[in-house]
Amino acid sequence: MPINQSTLSRFYGNTPIRINGQPAYGLWEKPEVVKHENYNEQDIISVTIDQKNAGRPDVIAQNEYGTPLLEWVVVMYNRPLNTVGWPRAGAVIKIPSNEALRRFL
Repeated sequence: MPINQSTLSRFYGNTPIRINGQPAYGLWEKPEVVKHENYNEQDIISVTIDQKNAGRPDVIAQNEYGTPLLEWVVVMYNRPLNTVGWPRAGAVIKIPSNEALRRFL
């Protein structure tokens, strides 16, 4: 199975290694796109979670970034302790704006 090298992948920029002749990833390196220190206050937006996007970071990514493939940014930027059912309805989460995010992709 080929390794996803798309710029939208959370593995983009990590160096593939081979294990038993198969491509794989070694130690995962945190992408620059989810490091809080790379953004200023104006780069961050607040998203209020309603019933239709509760527990669906993929839907949040689709609404904010135009693709569900960036759901990992939504999750990793917020670092929830438990991702099951996250985020809950009524919560307000913070994520990089689409414009700020695109500086890294």
